[in-house]
Amino acid sequence: MKHIFTIVFAVLATGIAANAQEWSFGPKVGMTFSTVNGVQTAEVREGVVAGVFAERAIGDMVSMQADLLFSQHGYDLKTDPKTRYRVDYLSLPIVSKYYLFDNFNFQLGGQFEYLLGAKEKVSGQSSRSIRNDFNRYNISFIAGLAYDFDFGLVVEGRYFYGLTQLTPLADNSRSGYLQLSLGYRFW
Repeated sequence: MKHIFTIVFAVLATGIAANAQEWSFGPKVGMTFSTVNGVQTAEVREGVVAGVFAERAIGDMVSMQADLLFSQHGYDLKTDPKTRYRVDYLSLPIVSKYYLFDNFNFQLGGQFEYLLGAKEKVSGQSSRSIRNDFNRYNISFIAGLAYDFDFGLVVEGRYFYGLTQLTPLADNSRSGYLQLSLGYRFW
């Protein structure tokens, strides 16, 4: 756990201490396709993601980006009856963007999430809150690809792998999800 905080702190410190060329910011919306690793009967569930981002150039080929997002995760259990879980987070992903050529970039970073709510719905029954069954905080590793168009549109795909246990009720349960999003950059 100390290594995770050290990595996140190093990424933040690099971005803050860097001699920046310019700031840009904008809104972002998209979809998440999530599941829980470590639970064999878990299936993918779709959700939404929306929020804002800010980016600061460090040089010609590198920049740092931080997002503040509402992010819907969850998973379905292939059981009888079918059980669906919806887990909502306030997310703060921070990535280093490495421009490979033109506006195409590769992203690496980390994410901190705060649990806003969690609900369980069993087929044929009403949903119930299970927020207390999930850890309040989640830390994830991020890897992604994006293309920043010259006119401001940003198309992005990221994969998130949870480094902390999602729920103490299931051993080795870690979140895993793909996020596809569109943003618009203002300079």
